[in-house]
Amino acid sequence: MNTERPPYGPAALAGLAVFALYALTLAPTTSFWDASEYIATAHIQGIPHPPGNALFVVLARAWSVVLAPLGIPVAVRINLLAAATSAGAGGFLFLVAHRVLLPVLGDHRRALVGAAAATLLGATAFTVWNQSNVNEKVYTLSVLVIAAVSWLGVRWRDMRAQAGSERYLLWALFLMVLGSTNHLMS
Repeated sequence: MNTERPPYGPAALAGLAVFALYALTLAPTTSFWDASEYIATAHIQGIPHPPGNALFVVLARAWSVVLAPLGIPVAVRINLLAAATSAGAGGFLFLVAHRVLLPVLGDHRRALVGAAAATLLGATAFTVWNQSNVNEKVYTLSVLVIAAVSWLGVRWRDMRAQAGSERYLLWALFLMVLGSTNHLMS
């Protein structure tokens, strides 16, 4: 059982670095296929094609309203949401990678470097980068849910002998149910 404090600070820095990379390479407008539909439906609080992606539409609309005073075009605001959710997933996956690598490498510093490398490789894989910057929008929110649930599962396993550890499983269940309102991939 590993009860040492996870490296939340480095994970947050990794997530911010990924977000900065995505923001620098962000699509300046809408693109083909579903991306345009999701941007439009988020802007008007509409209903996109089935399954409807209600969680994405509500979150994207709220995100868009919060960023509206900055004068950023709607398409860029929604593209930034995709970048932010994907970067958040990178932060959670950093934590998972660190936890997996720590017993293998036997050194905290090497595990941090390995987790950073894994995060960078995962974040810059073509499909992930494309979903985070240009194309679809709902998948990045689903990946955030999957990454958070993965981290909660790892954390529960480490803490399962302690009283109250079931809260990790309850949060994971809550996120999976909530994620299903975005896309069944969650």
